Amino acid sequence: MYAPDQLKRKVRSILSKYAEIDKVELEGPFVVVYTKRPRDILDSPDVITTAAKTLKKKIVVLATQPLKEEKDTREFIKSLIPPKAEIVDVKFVKETNEVYIIAKRTGYVVGKGGSNIMEILKETGWRPVVIRAPTIKSSFLDTFYNVIIENSPVRKRLMKKMAQRIYRPRIGEDRGLYITFLGAAREVGRSAILVNSSESTVLLDAGISVGGRNPFPRFDLPIFRLDELDAVIVTHAHLDHSGALPLLYKYGYKGPVYMTKPTRDLVALLLYDYLQLSERVGITPFFSWSDVITMLNYTVILDYGETVDITPDIKLTFYNAGHILGSSLVHLNVESARYNILYTGDFRFRDTKLLNKASHKFPRVESLIMESTYSGETDILPPIDKAEEMLFQIIRETAEKGGKVLIPALAVGRAQEIMVSLVDGFRRGKLPDIPVYLDGMVYDSTAIHSAYPDYLSPYIREKVFKEDKDPFTDPHFNFISSPEERPDATRGGPAVIIAPSGMLTGGPSVEYFKLLAPHEENAIVLVSYQAEGTLGRKVRDGAKEVILPGEIEPVKVKINAKVYKVEGFSAHADKVQLLAYLGSIEPRPHRVFLIHGEESKIRSFIPLAHKSTPSGMRISAPHVGETFRLA
Repeated sequence: MYAPDQLKRKVRSILSKYAEIDKVELEGPFVVVYTKRPRDILDSPDVITTAAKTLKKKIVVLATQPLKEEKDTREFIKSLIPPKAEIVDVKFVKETNEVYIIAKRTGYVVGKGGSNIMEILKETGWRPVVIRAPTIKSSFLDTFYNVIIENSPVRKRLMKKMAQRIYRPRIGEDRGLYITFLGAAREVGRSAILVNSSESTVLLDAGISVGGRNPFPRFDLPIFRLDELDAVIVTHAHLDHSGALPLLYKYGYKGPVYMTKPTRDLVALLLYDYLQLSERVGITPFFSWSDVITMLNYTVILDYGETVDITPDIKLTFYNAGHILGSSLVHLNVESARYNILYTGDFRFRDTKLLNKASHKFPRVESLIMESTYSGETDILPPIDKAEEMLFQIIRETAEKGGKVLIPALAVGRAQEIMVSLVDGFRRGKLPDIPVYLDGMVYDSTAIHSAYPDYLSPYIREKVFKEDKDPFTDPHFNFISSPEERPDATRGGPAVIIAPSGMLTGGPSVEYFKLLAPHEENAIVLVSYQAEGTLGRKVRDGAKEVILPGEIEPVKVKINAKVYKVEGFSAHADKVQLLAYLGSIEPRPHRVFLIHGEESKIRSFIPLAHKSTPSGMRISAPHVGETFRLA
């Protein structure tokens, strides 16, 4: 890696042939070039591409000062962008020279190959930041986008500070490469893996355990030093991978956290929901909203396939994981050890109506850290079409009896998978014409999904961009915005109710469960993984009666409703997909670490994995707190 001043001089020497360079700054992992006339460089895009490849850095070209006033820039944007874009708002941030363009159809704003964005920058000097307005109105997103826009000057200052740590001089000592499992080893939940190289310390995920006895990763181990942590990388938004993030900032971490843009939005939503729920039930949360805002200010957004330096010796690249919106496989190139690590987080290795399957081709991979949630002997999920037909049949039979179908679902991912399938079922006449009620965080989560069609499957993109039909706004869907509206869903004729949480650990699904479970005409359909210790696990295992907390005293709930388990919608890879991934990944890793699975399941999977993979591949099932030397 170049020293900071050396890197700046190198960039200046390359680009000064084409334009007058005012300054070169390092902002987070990016090299930012400021010039009075960005057009002089941007009119020759090959110049930037060649420089980026030569230096192996992401280079951004910006104007030193805006070239037009706000009023004139607004008029230029209006004249350039076609009305089909449906621009909702245009906001300027003078401190950063950014113009935020919020539109319903961002493709028309961006233009072919980003042509409109480039033209706005070249002509006005303002840096355009495009935000897709969700097709579903969301007060949370309105608030969240305001937080992002208002705090952009803070983020810019912090990015410069982060760059100082990223581009610091190397120590040059060979201290080896180690990984330590702080959670999610022989268990599901509290995902956190520490990577220690000769130069750096990086944390992969910072989750909590939902329903487990030990909610937090082993941040108390001597090997984990918050003051030595260089970067945190989050694979996706689910709380078992992101829930402990604010805790790190609360206790003094002042470094970057890397994730995709949809993951950032969903993480904020999940943490906000946790705080709201804590207030409603009267418990003290372990972090505050100000801690979440601090985390957001340190968040660095990366796209799939974008490689950046995150420490003096580690490069990071995200790849699609196929698990939920914005979920990522994490590829680390540890230059000091000449070693590459691939961490799957949670992933799925088959296409669905919502998402494409996980990527499986990479430049190099020596070690693979792979989730194994569904690695048990009987963990073979039916094809999506079979799972859909099973769900449709349950809904039809329940509706014929005048009953209601409760689907406890993860608000992020699983709910949207079900929604897309239901829309298709209504379209094909496979379902009766009955309402579908969506409660709790499902509303805002779906709004976020509607804002990022580019991250979704070709099936969804075709609907949105070519047919102008957003499946998330189907007329069968009725959003419950407050507890006072729940009687609309629980009274009257047949209906489907989708509500979080998917494991019945809290939230609206538990309230609906109390009302619907005692009546035999109703159905409860479990479509999510049910962790040990959760109410969902008890219901899945055949409990006929459960005791639940009440406002004054515990409530006894009899379970007379029919209970079904439909696992084909799982966002995790099942045993077949896990084996297929081990057989398909290119290049083949030398070592495999199986995590994020129950111990008994991992034990049964290892012999199968050995039979299905080339000889010489070492497969391990680490314990929490265990450290391995990789190089």
